[in-house]
Amino acid sequence: QDKCLKKISSGLYAFQTYLEYVRDTFTSEKQNVESLCYATEHLARTLRQMVINPDEVVIPDSATQESLRAKLRSDKAWIEKITTHLILRGFTSFMEKTVRAVRYLKNTRSFSV
Repeated sequence: QDKCLKKISSGLYAFQTYLEYVRDTFTSEKQNVESLCYATEHLARTLRQMVINPDEVVIPDSATQESLRAKLRSDKAWIEKITTHLILRGFTSFMEKTVRAVRYLKNTRSFSV
């Protein structure tokens, strides 16, 4: 259970930089994306608090985040749209797996969310 929560929380923290990129480029849905960013951060923090040793949760440092932001930037609108699509698709897949894992933990162990 602890290992699973660490992986989920670390994954959510890793997606935050990507979601910030989506927020900055997908301006037509800015409010929805901001809500998604906030909810993701809140979920990552909540799961991190449930881990036995919260310091073991991997949180990308600011240098790593800035390096990633620089790699994601593009001056071509088409590449921005494709990048946004791939980020959202990857996030959806990650969240589907997360829901399955949490449901499994809830049904097989003394786990309350």
